[in-house]
Amino acid sequence: MNFTMVIADDEPLVLKSLEMLVAKNFPNIQVAGLAENGVELKELLERLEPDLAVVDIRMPGLSGIEVIELMRGKGCKTRFIINTAFSDFEYVKKALDLKTDGYILKPGKQDEKIRAISELCRAVEAEREKNSRQSNLDSALQVVNPYLGSEILMSIFSEKCDEEHFKVYLDINGLHFSGGCIATFLIRSPGRMGARELNGELGKILDGICGFLATVTSDGIVVMLFAPGRSDREEQRSWCAGLAELIARDLMERTGSECLYGVGLVYASFSDMPRSYQESIAKLRENHKDLPDLPADNADKIKDYVETAKQYIDSNYIRDISLMACAESVGISPYYLSHIFKEKTGSTFVEYLTAVRMDRAKELCRNQKLTVKDISDRCGYINTTYFCKVFKRNVGKTIGAYRMELLRTESERGTECQS
Repeated sequence: MNFTMVIADDEPLVLKSLEMLVAKNFPNIQVAGLAENGVELKELLERLEPDLAVVDIRMPGLSGIEVIELMRGKGCKTRFIINTAFSDFEYVKKALDLKTDGYILKPGKQDEKIRAISELCRAVEAEREKNSRQSNLDSALQVVNPYLGSEILMSIFSEKCDEEHFKVYLDINGLHFSGGCIATFLIRSPGRMGARELNGELGKILDGICGFLATVTSDGIVVMLFAPGRSDREEQRSWCAGLAELIARDLMERTGSECLYGVGLVYASFSDMPRSYQESIAKLRENHKDLPDLPADNADKIKDYVETAKQYIDSNYIRDISLMACAESVGISPYYLSHIFKEKTGSTFVEYLTAVRMDRAKELCRNQKLTVKDISDRCGYINTTYFCKVFKRNVGKTIGAYRMELLRTESERGTECQS
């Protein structure tokens, strides 16, 4: 693992000897800058942001201690070793108060200096690994959270609350649920802003305000708001209503389109969220009776989602389409679409797509002028060999055998007609 370092000392001889010691014993450390006073040190730290710095305590102008104190106040991440003489005890005490990472004495033994720098390198390496693990965890959560959240909301829509996944979601995000409600938002003309963009805008609005789950549907956005824990139920209701109004106003500004909303009642139990969801729909309808395109009842909504997904497959099977692309087109999460599609059709997305492609392949087999590659291309398969395997697995015979059977059947029909 490589590191960058700056060295500061007002004695040129000490400065050079430290640079040579590092170069000889630490090939993984690049000495990026040398400073002979505090002002130069401050400039190097701000410009280079090195991993490590060996700093003389006493320097003209700004002392090493003053520079460290100043940079710590600015959030500087550099790790410091102080270079000091035996007589500078008060300065050492001050440096330790600033949480410096070690010290070396001048004059001092070379092996002690090497040990101090080695220990600091190990500390920086450990911190990097910790930050890397945290970064990987954060990245994983950014991927998992939206899907897990959509899965939980889907369970609310279908009135089969997924308590287990909800507990997992609370656990991994360090959240506590003491009550909440569902708010449904209808954006009249979202324009070019897709589901991901809308979810992103919602995250910007609610970040730091409260815990929430959200999913974008073809009708709008459904949000589960976590109510503040230290309020009574009436205060929670008032707080959620005010927050929903804030969300609607912000979404209107961000999308440039009218945003209508309805808020369900606040309940202490997650299992009551389906009731709050239905209340949010009812409230939206009650407030906007003159509008024809308000969200449908849940059963009709699911049916519409599935029919829209089937139409998307029927129109795009020749392309390399995916569940995610289909869900994006429908306006719901892939997990939600996967669940309701299987529930309503008895087939998974891939099974239905394959069935559509195989039906089309069987039709094309009637045209004896088309090659197998022609048929494969027209059915959305780039790899002809894979297409042949899928055809045999689903139809029960090879394309050649199937075409021979078609020829034989047509020949028999022709004979019957002549007789």
